[in-house]
Amino acid sequence: MLRKTLIFLILAIPFFGLSLLLTGPPPQPHEDELPWNVEVLEDGKSRVFGVTLEQTPLQVLRERLKLFPSLALFVSPDGDRRLEAYFGSVKLGPFETNLLARLKVDEGTLDAMAARSVNDKPMPSGARRLTLSEQDTRRALDLPVAELSYVPRARYDEETVLERFGREPQKLTMDDGRQYFLYPESGVAILLTPDGRDTLHFVSPRHFDVLRARIEEGESLQRPLP
Repeated sequence: MLRKTLIFLILAIPFFGLSLLLTGPPPQPHEDELPWNVEVLEDGKSRVFGVTLEQTPLQVLRERLKLFPSLALFVSPDGDRRLEAYFGSVKLGPFETNLLARLKVDEGTLDAMAARSVNDKPMPSGARRLTLSEQDTRRALDLPVAELSYVPRARYDEETVLERFGREPQKLTMDDGRQYFLYPESGVAILLTPDGRDTLHFVSPRHFDVLRARIEEGESLQRPLP
């Protein structure tokens, strides 16, 4: 019995050694795939997940993720409009997340896209979801990503946020228990909820005051996921 075991080990060790040599160690995540690695640029913009906000076209993000997003124009009850691209579940580095991009687009283009939309669906929030025409869907790929919402599968707590993003955030606590941790210098706003999904939101630091005002006026960073 001992002899058989020794023979097995003699034969098996070179095999497993060769297998490790061929496959190598597991790949390490790229630094730009981690949500706390935000690069602040001199012009007041920022770069996260390899995307320079307000500059990188949606097409570049699509190619990187190897996914085609669900594109729609959302119209809120007060008339505010946003063009969004939802990528669904993706893996960035070691983390599973849902990723949503808000696109930078002028009012005239939004008017034209709304007029050409092929479906108008009411949402529970009172907003309307307009489905883009095929032509406008292709055009949207050339538009720059203005903001990103990152909805991790893992739950975050306050200590994780402080350790990864910084110990001195601005804080907002809402009446329903939601907490916002705001980092104006890097353009990051983090929403922690007592139940449901947490959200990390990224904007150019130069426009962070606008985002904070939206939050204070009642806009939630949480988005209903398609």
